[in-house]
Amino acid sequence: MMRLDELLGKTRASWAEPAANALAGSGDDPPEVTSITQDSRTVSAGALFCALQGSVFDGHEHVDAAIDAGAIAVVVERHVTNRVPELVVPDSRVATGELAAAFVGHPSALLDLIGVTGTNGKTSVVTLVAHIVNACGELAASMGTLTGSLTTAAAPDFQQSLRGHLQDGCTVVAAEISSHALDQRRIAGSEVSVAIFTNLSQDHLDYHDDMDDYFEAKAALFAPEFGADAIIDVSDPYGQQLADRVRSQRDAGLFPSDHELIEVDGATEIAKATLAQHSSSFTWRSHHIELPLGGSFSVTNAILAAEAALALGYDETKIAAALNVAAPIPGRFESVDLGQPFAVVVDYSHTPASVSIAVESARGISGGKVRLVFGAAGDRDPGKRPLMGAAATTADVLYVTSDNPRTEDPELIIDAVIAGVETALSGETARSEDIEVHRIADRADAIRSAISGAAPGDIVVIAGKGHEDYQIIGTTTIDFDDRVHARAALAELGWESAT
Repeated sequence: MMRLDELLGKTRASWAEPAANALAGSGDDPPEVTSITQDSRTVSAGALFCALQGSVFDGHEHVDAAIDAGAIAVVVERHVTNRVPELVVPDSRVATGELAAAFVGHPSALLDLIGVTGTNGKTSVVTLVAHIVNACGELAASMGTLTGSLTTAAAPDFQQSLRGHLQDGCTVVAAEISSHALDQRRIAGSEVSVAIFTNLSQDHLDYHDDMDDYFEAKAALFAPEFGADAIIDVSDPYGQQLADRVRSQRDAGLFPSDHELIEVDGATEIAKATLAQHSSSFTWRSHHIELPLGGSFSVTNAILAAEAALALGYDETKIAAALNVAAPIPGRFESVDLGQPFAVVVDYSHTPASVSIAVESARGISGGKVRLVFGAAGDRDPGKRPLMGAAATTADVLYVTSDNPRTEDPELIIDAVIAGVETALSGETARSEDIEVHRIADRADAIRSAISGAAPGDIVVIAGKGHEDYQIIGTTTIDFDDRVHARAALAELGWESAT
């Protein structure tokens, strides 16, 4: 609980002082704030309601409902009400983050916040950063798709989570920062110690106008506003563009004098590594690493995480030792092994680029056929579907199935994916070898078919859902875990118990 005038006094923003002066001039005693929310449905007595202007909904239209539910003040971008104190701000999204940070004591100023953005690899990097710090003797936590329903939570929840980790004794929090979150300013009010860029490929173009818009959203994490040290995979063309921008801004004096820009050439590091189904061997800063994680992308992710820990001042030798004992990351090239003579891996690859990388990783560790189970999500970026199909043609046998079809007809989604397969196979650069294509809308049946068709030495890659334990069909969410279904299919073939 905090008085509204006290909260404004703790808010580090140019608009806070004028707002406090206007509040003081009203003649009323400032009310006590018990919570901050941007969702009128969650308002309770004492809440400060922040009205956000969205592309579909306008929170200003819900101000009266919020007040009726107990809101004692509102944050708005235009005058709406005289019923409660009204804080009129230039940007209510930015103000929400700044107020939320102040309300819980600016936790990001009291620990090291590592922000990780990019299309693929965010979860692996934040998980590895937290693992390294913990192995070095301090307490760290990660935030992202493995810990919440959103990659990056809404501003009040994001700040509350940081505060909770601080109270638990964490000195480092590694957080996935999505393009949606950056565009919507969900981490406004945060201090970022290190910002990491993994890569950029087509995704979320149902939200962003185009790839340039998508890139600019990601690049915001590296702006002088945050002043964070930057660690960037420059083997990605967008990563190189970002590094060039950061270097130019640093040379212009827009960053602190001690600002670091660390460039990682992920593609070169992968090319020098030795890859196996369950591990990757490579050298980082003269240290030989035996990383117990499969997938070529794990090499880059591990190096990005290691560089982040080094930037925070952790010992190189301890960082290297930590990577040697990293635990498997749920749904990231995760093996399902019940003793069968072929490999089965479950991976979160759900973009064209990540599907290509998953197949490439599988190809590098198997002498047999690569059997790929994959699909595309409904109600999301339809332009990505044929690209998913085209990317999949690097495999030998395709099982095109459902991902989360949501309210769309699964068969129509599969049509679009297969159209991409057919276009790629008819192109000048198409593979000369025959590729089998199976169309199986039921995901469980597709997994069963891929596994039952595997021969010794093959590898089955079940792509798209990774760690997720649900599937959304229509508006219903059902229990569905690729790993569970893979084990069941193996059990049906007589391998060890699926339990």
